[in-house]
Amino acid sequence: MDKESYSELRRHVEKIRVVDTHEHLPPEKERVSEEVDVLATFYQYYASADLISAGMPEDEFVKIWDTSRDLGERWEIFEPWWEKTRNTGYARALETAARGLYGVDGISKDTYETLSKRMQERNRVGLYSWVLKEKSGIDVSILDTGVYDIDKSLFAPVLEFNEMLRVRDRTAVEAIGYSMGGRIHTLNDLCNAVKARFDRLQGSVVGVKIPTAYNRPLFFEKTLFSEAEEAFNEIFRMRLFKRFEVPPKGDKRVPADVGAEELLPLQNYLVHLIVQEAERRRLPIQIHTGLQEGNENIVTHSKPTHLINLFMEYSDAQFDIFHGGWPYSSELGALAKNFPNVHIDMCWMHIISDTRARSALSEWLDEVPANKIMGFGGDYAFVEGAYGHAMIAKENIARVLASKVNDGVYSIDEAKKYAEWLLRDNPMRLFFPKRA
Repeated sequence: MDKESYSELRRHVEKIRVVDTHEHLPPEKERVSEEVDVLATFYQYYASADLISAGMPEDEFVKIWDTSRDLGERWEIFEPWWEKTRNTGYARALETAARGLYGVDGISKDTYETLSKRMQERNRVGLYSWVLKEKSGIDVSILDTGVYDIDKSLFAPVLEFNEMLRVRDRTAVEAIGYSMGGRIHTLNDLCNAVKARFDRLQGSVVGVKIPTAYNRPLFFEKTLFSEAEEAFNEIFRMRLFKRFEVPPKGDKRVPADVGAEELLPLQNYLVHLIVQEAERRRLPIQIHTGLQEGNENIVTHSKPTHLINLFMEYSDAQFDIFHGGWPYSSELGALAKNFPNVHIDMCWMHIISDTRARSALSEWLDEVPANKIMGFGGDYAFVEGAYGHAMIAKENIARVLASKVNDGVYSIDEAKKYAEWLLRDNPMRLFFPKRA
């Protein structure tokens, strides 16, 4: 790679005010009220999944988060497993954050105490603005937390229906009713609750999120109302009011819920309803595809090709397909090339594998119209992770575009334009069309 073209593009990328397509950050007041240190804060997830994958025992894993224990004691437990996982993209993001935000040379036995102290000193009001706006160059982050009263100078929320799509027992149904100010007795009531949530938050949200790849395959078959109603009614059968199961551990009896297979028709119907309402209101629909966070998930549930029937039926809906579909990135490229309403979102992807993120982006730029690729979403629950990921994403995008310049595919000015599209203009057009 020619260093001159890369350096010029890297400097240009740093000037772009980024639109971050996906975060899970809690309210700042919640973050700054917590005890923070490098182990309790940085290893909540992602990197923690690598520790488990490397073989870290669960009892040791739990101890490293326990702030009631001495930090040095926890480090002694953690260090051998850190050495086994320090090679991964998740680890790189954390060390990038440690260096760029707190001025220490990575995460090691020589730095962890200083790093933790500096994190504690910064853990006050203003932390989010400093990390996101000042250090990361992020103009706005699209937030998926189910909280809608947020700092609009930093975030824009998406509408989520997690509890509705995952409902399995009558207690959960009743909780949905209470949250909406009424009771739910029929499938019609539940459908009206979906529509009421759209109505209540119209104008406050910039999209909709569907996260069900963690629980089931992403194929949402077209389902009759009567089929969905039968699944819904199963939740309220009298036998479920009386039947109890004993958990494998513990001595408390709990009401049995409806099995996952029984509820598929209800979930299918609700997903179609949510897509219909989003399409009607011109809200883009974010869908998790590819790798699931954590360990021992069924990754084949999350193939983006499972969604083809939705893309075909709802041609006026805009679908923002997450995580580059990794490891099904080539499939997603084919879908985005074929369907006008399918957009590629690289949120999370750069830290799963920066090498494969670059190779996928290079291929997509040869295959897919450049206005359909979103280049960055941090996808973190702690703000330092968003910074680390942003730095890796910017580097990846500059390197890929520089290679295109060096190969004679783009001029340097075209490469700069595409950098702006990937990091700002494309998500602005999709989520903030009135401001684009």
